[in-house]
Amino acid sequence: MPATSLTSRLPLTPGFTAINLDLMTAAQVAGTLPGSPRQPRPRLLIDCGALKCLRTLGVSYVVSELLVLHNAGADVWLHNVDPVLARCLHLLQLSRLFHTAAPAA
Repeated sequence: MPATSLTSRLPLTPGFTAINLDLMTAAQVAGTLPGSPRQPRPRLLIDCGALKCLRTLGVSYVVSELLVLHNAGADVWLHNVDPVLARCLHLLQLSRLFHTAAPAA
């Protein structure tokens, strides 16, 4: 998966692929993920602070996209999570599915 077309304004982090949900849907990203259970789970990094779709389409859209990525077999890391999204993930009991801090480089 070419990271250059998917990245946000995040610095490249080894072992992670930065995903910009403004450029591709989660279903499109999920279609590029490996389907073999023998392969390690891909680690995706999403900068929520830069997502235009979070402001235009809302929290429910972003949560739905995150669930598609998780169900496709990816570990999803969220960077720059605003309090509204964090609270929604907590209320929906989804905060355990998504890492909400930037991984160490």
